[in-house]
Amino acid sequence: MSLSAFFQIALGERREINMIRRISLLVILGVAISLVASSLVFAGNNRMLTVVAVVEVKPGFEDQAKQELLRLVPLTHLEPGCVQYDMHVNIDLDTLKVNPRLYLFYENWRSREDWDLHMKMPYLKRWFDMAPKVCEKIDLTIWEMYPSNTNPTFRGGAAPDPKKQFSLMAVVNVKPGFEDKAHKEMQALMPLTHLEPGCINYDSHVNLDMDTMAPNPLKVLYYENWYDYKVWKIDHMKSAYLERWFEMAPKVCDEIDLTGWQLMHFSENYEPIKWTK
Repeated sequence: MSLSAFFQIALGERREINMIRRISLLVILGVAISLVASSLVFAGNNRMLTVVAVVEVKPGFEDQAKQELLRLVPLTHLEPGCVQYDMHVNIDLDTLKVNPRLYLFYENWRSREDWDLHMKMPYLKRWFDMAPKVCEKIDLTIWEMYPSNTNPTFRGGAAPDPKKQFSLMAVVNVKPGFEDKAHKEMQALMPLTHLEPGCINYDSHVNLDMDTMAPNPLKVLYYENWYDYKVWKIDHMKSAYLERWFEMAPKVCDEIDLTGWQLMHFSENYEPIKWTK
């Protein structure tokens, strides 16, 4: 064998070894990337879950319960599966008086599994361990948000004061046999309401069974946010399409429960605003 032939064979073998090394490195890199990616995946699927928690506080425990509940908010916001977690205090729709004994948590989670993980967090366990001491009851319900082809948009003018933001929750109990008609009528409200200048968000949801996750079309939830109380009370509630809905609602609904809420700001110096009609 000539010297040149020997070097060509040796060079070919070296190239083959280098190629094998590169392929091995690429395989190792691919495995590492997949492991990192898998560690970042949230629990469950992409079926977003809405949770509504209404907390009724015992008389005399208002301050203690409020501070304990406020502590949950920044901790929960750090959870990777948390999409939204907002705390509200109740407002009487007639007198506009703040009720420090009633709170609402409106939550959106990436999946049911993410919410289940949340319920196992140590700060949640601490809260539920002490809740019987300070709470009359805690009402937990789960929902699935209906998809919408429209969204509210800011249409100029003075920027709204976030401290005056008014929230409303409407729970609609539909008469059996009228599910389709009620659903169509209520969904027709969505794009019209999204056009209102004072609307921040207006979302509808169907109730889910806590154990089976089966939808219950007889119970529908609306969660709404408005620039302030007046734009909801005057502009929205007196709109022609909403008045039409309330005129026909007794035909398809057994009950519509409206409750008012103020979104809370998370500081120890939190003070509810003084509402005016």
